[in-house]
Amino acid sequence: MPLEILLWLFPLALMYPAWRFHQKSNPPLSKIRLILFRCGLLMSVVCSLTVLSSWFNPFPLLPDGQGGYSNIRNSRLFDTGLCTAFLTVGLAAFGRGQSRLLLAASGLVLTLVAFAAFLSNGV
Repeated sequence: MPLEILLWLFPLALMYPAWRFHQKSNPPLSKIRLILFRCGLLMSVVCSLTVLSSWFNPFPLLPDGQGGYSNIRNSRLFDTGLCTAFLTVGLAAFGRGQSRLLLAASGLVLTLVAFAAFLSNGV
């Protein structure tokens, strides 16, 4: 469990400096780029939370009606985490300089962490 928490914190450690560099950007971004980049920062936090919750496998197995069991809710949690990670990478393009690079790196690390959660839980 400590390894999962460290893997979860690493993308956030990249996102925080991206946010700080974004605040210090001179000249400031246009209004639409500012909104889209901040949405990318928000998606990074949402993705981190969904990936963390998928590590802990919060939903029990459900009968699938064919004599087996399904883990469909955890699978949807993984899909949500992966989509938000891709959105983070895409929305990072609206930043400038180091903030853009750090947020894109955070999104890529979140993608890898989401796949690691998927493989460890066998969703």
